[in-house]
Amino acid sequence: MNMCLAVALVAAVASGAAVSAGTPEVGPRMSDAALFQALDLNRPDLAAVREAVASGDMARAKAAFAAHIRSRREPRWFIDPDARPNASGRPANPNTAEADRALRHEFTSVGISHTFGPTIDWAYNPTTQPGSPYAADHEWTWQFNRHGVWDALRRAYWDTGDEKYAREFVAELQSWVHDSPVPVDKADQAPYSRWRTIEAGIRMAGPWPNALYGFLRSPSFTDDALIDMVKSMAEHADYLMAHPTTGNWLTMECNGLFHVGVLLPEFKRSAQWREAAISRLRAELEAQVYPDGAQIELTPGYHNVALHNFVGALRLARLNGIQLPAGYQDLLERMYAYDMWAMTPDRDLPPLNDSWHVNVKAEMADGFSLFPRRRDFQWVATDGAEGTPPDHTSHLFPYAGQVIMRSGWDRDAAYLAMDAGPFGYGHQHEDKLSLIMHAFGSPLVVDAGSYAYDASEWRKYVISARGHSVISVDGLEEHRSGFPRQQYVVKEPVPIVHRFTNAMEYAAASFGEDEHEGFGPDRLRPVVWTRHVVFVKGRQHGSARPSDGPYWVVVDVLVPRDSAVHAYESTFHLACPDVAVSQQARSVVTKSTAGANIGIFPLVMPGLELEVVKGREKPTIQGWLPKGHGITGVVPAAVPTFRLKGAGRQVFLYVFSPARPGEPIPVTAVAPAEPASQGPNAADAVAATIHFSDGATHVFSMVLDEHGGAKEGPIVAERGSEALARDVAPAP
Repeated sequence: MNMCLAVALVAAVASGAAVSAGTPEVGPRMSDAALFQALDLNRPDLAAVREAVASGDMARAKAAFAAHIRSRREPRWFIDPDARPNASGRPANPNTAEADRALRHEFTSVGISHTFGPTIDWAYNPTTQPGSPYAADHEWTWQFNRHGVWDALRRAYWDTGDEKYAREFVAELQSWVHDSPVPVDKADQAPYSRWRTIEAGIRMAGPWPNALYGFLRSPSFTDDALIDMVKSMAEHADYLMAHPTTGNWLTMECNGLFHVGVLLPEFKRSAQWREAAISRLRAELEAQVYPDGAQIELTPGYHNVALHNFVGALRLARLNGIQLPAGYQDLLERMYAYDMWAMTPDRDLPPLNDSWHVNVKAEMADGFSLFPRRRDFQWVATDGAEGTPPDHTSHLFPYAGQVIMRSGWDRDAAYLAMDAGPFGYGHQHEDKLSLIMHAFGSPLVVDAGSYAYDASEWRKYVISARGHSVISVDGLEEHRSGFPRQQYVVKEPVPIVHRFTNAMEYAAASFGEDEHEGFGPDRLRPVVWTRHVVFVKGRQHGSARPSDGPYWVVVDVLVPRDSAVHAYESTFHLACPDVAVSQQARSVVTKSTAGANIGIFPLVMPGLELEVVKGREKPTIQGWLPKGHGITGVVPAAVPTFRLKGAGRQVFLYVFSPARPGEPIPVTAVAPAEPASQGPNAADAVAATIHFSDGATHVFSMVLDEHGGAKEGPIVAERGSEALARDVAPAP
């Protein structure tokens, strides 16, 4: 046990806070005597408290300490308790709906609502009750205990001045503190816990300080309630000191610990809390952020969770004039830059792994406030009204293994993300080499995204390879999980071939070569799969011809390690559920009436089959998209599924052709072509003729090496004209 926590609990026991083995434990564990022992009573501003303690008058000491907390002007918080508006300054029609539900003890966690009676059971979970219509989801209890509803009560109190909101907060605070004593000896990360370390950190860095300062002037916030809150905050700090974890959790724990250390400087241990928190955060800026700026979980949403907690400590330190270690702020710049380079045209981030919607404009505004020389941050934050655009369009994250291709920075830009990196430190999906595509203001090829963290088959589907645009072998899906997660953190850039030019961009990577990569639960490695992606931007001369692009050519090469016949299945998840299918051409075209559309035109190889799966539950789930991160519910989605079977090397080639809203797909057909390379390399060539609606024809050609990489090319040329673009690269 951490020595500070041990001292605090021993003091509590010595003061009569302990209970017998058969008596329910209650909080706070810290007794009044232990509280005053923990305070630095030599501080001049605690003179009245010191005198009362010396005289043995605990009631007067508590009143004096509560009066001190109410009257102090430092430390500062982002809410000034004296700034609560009077009647004339309040909004005419405040939104108090969430706060009013809290008055009725009706709470929503992870999208699932439950109404308690007069007493709130803070360990309750409606999803695990007998007969529950929901799959078991322990996040319900955990996230309920983050106390986000207290922010709604505070806002309603400030907007209306009605004491009923303050009374409800005080009742909930005292109920929670009484029913949730801090764990002893070890962290409680189990189901039904009110003290997961992540929740402890989140509470201390937001909802609790907001409530402390927001209700501080309320007559309903009694001295007893205030003292209980301060005791519990100190217990939170000792608990977080004693039980650090790793990854994005650690950033939340340390941010919460730092907040208590800053906001309760009256405690003798406050300097230790601050120093431990900030030293851990400084070390984590090195340990869990790659040189390319990506956080090691490789989940853009959690990248920003970590970023917000690193920045949260920085902002509180600035507010209170606290110096942080050298280099702390500088190391944040690359995390903001990651958001900018990865950003989708709609100013979001690609939903890789367990990610969710991220407002990149808001992130860039924060980044620009910390790094005012980054005019590119300003440009994104203002949608181009101020600043300068980023100095290049497409970007490779060499450690994260994420490839971003884009035609420009406008909202109509063509955009592709390929996830070719390691499995990630946490929140992983089986999605290596999966693709995401946007064009003309619409998402077109999408990732399954994230789902509730429950035990449902839907959750299993979303994190599986079936929920992504990848290839399975002999009915077996990608499988990388099962190793200690530190093994998924790389020390060097991952093997990706890439070449970005003005006319064309190219990237290639493989699955099945790394020891962590295989197919099926036994992680079999019968095949190495290499995905080549070619982004044809066109001539860039401003012409509106359909053949001027943009479009993508994707080539999947499967090289077996044996001579057996293997069956391959390649899937792509479409944002639009309605599609038109041509079995003759094996092509699929989306039929959106509101946004852009995309056509997928494969090179028809002997034996190529096409099936569009939509809303299937048996024998395996396929053809669905989740409604959102952390919540239940799915909607049907169209998933074109291409199949090939054979021995030896097999190749899929597809052309992805996006079209503006209301316009026809520019590509009309893809057919075999003579390869550009003749002679001994011709047998290893892959070539296709791409026909466009304006009558133009492009020829794609590349020569493969024995491993499935590019030996020559790829080349894209307009028939009868010069090459549009050429790229020669070694095998990945």
